[in-house]
Amino acid sequence: MKKYRVLALALVLILSLSLFAACSGTEPEPGGTTTEATTEATTAATTAKKLDLGGRTVILAAHKASDYLPEVGASQFHDDWQAVYDALCKEFNFTLEITTTVNKYPDALEHIVSGDIDYLGDLCNMKTEYWIPCALNGYLAKLNSDEVLALGLDVSDSKAFYQPYTQAMKLGDDIYAAQWNGKFRTCEFGWCMYANLDYLSEYAGESDIFAVVRDMGWTWEKFLDVQQKCTKDTDGDGTIDIWGCAEHSYGQEIFTIDGGCTVYKDADGKYVSGLALPESIEALQFAQDYYNNGYNETSLDYGDTHRLFCDGGMALLWGEKKNTDAGRNLDGCGIRYGILPIPKQANAEKYVNVLGGVRSFALFKGNSHYAENTALLYQFGLAFTDDDWKDSFLEQNCAGNKDSLEMVCDYIIGDHAKTVIDYAWGSADLENWFRENIYFPLVTKTGTVREIVEGRNAEFQAQIDAAFQQ
Repeated sequence: MKKYRVLALALVLILSLSLFAACSGTEPEPGGTTTEATTEATTAATTAKKLDLGGRTVILAAHKASDYLPEVGASQFHDDWQAVYDALCKEFNFTLEITTTVNKYPDALEHIVSGDIDYLGDLCNMKTEYWIPCALNGYLAKLNSDEVLALGLDVSDSKAFYQPYTQAMKLGDDIYAAQWNGKFRTCEFGWCMYANLDYLSEYAGESDIFAVVRDMGWTWEKFLDVQQKCTKDTDGDGTIDIWGCAEHSYGQEIFTIDGGCTVYKDADGKYVSGLALPESIEALQFAQDYYNNGYNETSLDYGDTHRLFCDGGMALLWGEKKNTDAGRNLDGCGIRYGILPIPKQANAEKYVNVLGGVRSFALFKGNSHYAENTALLYQFGLAFTDDDWKDSFLEQNCAGNKDSLEMVCDYIIGDHAKTVIDYAWGSADLENWFRENIYFPLVTKTGTVREIVEGRNAEFQAQIDAAFQQ
């Protein structure tokens, strides 16, 4: 078992108190705290005041340890991060241990069946392919239930959990996972698009693509126009030197039209394939068209497309928030790039933030410290949620471009975007089946969109039935 002990440094209690005070002044996100929720938050906070963990070890089971483990001594940032942990440990009387023991459902199941649920951790950071099957089997707490609220956790409190993200972590009406958002850990957003701003200006005549987004004009048609105009044979040798875009959207187009989806829950509570819906067919046709129009690089894998983009060989690139994190694909990228939402169907009223294999925190009901863990998760959320993330995100992930930060805050995860969870990520097997049997055959044109969907839809439904155990 791989463990990381978070050692206490000299406690900076004043820092802790100021952080909690800053949290209390955070503006609610849209759809966040109401008067009722504020009353509930007060109830939760009152319950938490009684919390004393008796010096026990609390296990934060992270999908990736480095996401939650500060490198003490590396910088003031990491030392401040550690100080927040220290303050929590002192206030609620526990020792924190970070582990990456289990992060997949099949591995967890053997411990659940044997009754060794405590082994899986107290605060469990899970990808959707882990928490969805756990939730379907009744192993996880419903975080928006009255029971959980009474135990000291208010999942609707925007001062503790980032609401656009957390409210999407649902099966039906029940929220099973939550995530804080602050400078020490910025919660993920789904698919976005990276743009070489100089190419868009020089070749496509789009000197301010951000204004196009603000005017709700970043549509499939605009994307196709920019893709074509930016594809260039710059030296006239018959070989394309700059591509308009590249493959690897993995079917996310399907969510950018109202009503499009891979999987949805019908009126009878059954999870059903959405591929044959008219809206989904239209979106998949767009995917097939842009892949095969001659302006799209299709020979490279996911990582190589990012490198080509950074080397100036591409104008537009499908991507995710993680691509600009330290040490990832676009870190240190030499070109002048901007972050955009993925293009939408012309009549769609909002852009879309598609959450697939993203991570958030869930709670096992069978843990012997379940009640304490429930209250403690809320306190972690209060301690780590703030708006300070925007400053570091601007420099690290947006290359200092304030327009890109606005796109993220308002058009990818904000007022002008809808956030959806892709149920195809309910299991790794289901997601991979969709890609291998629907998406890749579709974009490589082994048949028409309708032929492929109608020919494999029954099989896809069988995969859904297995994944959702129905």
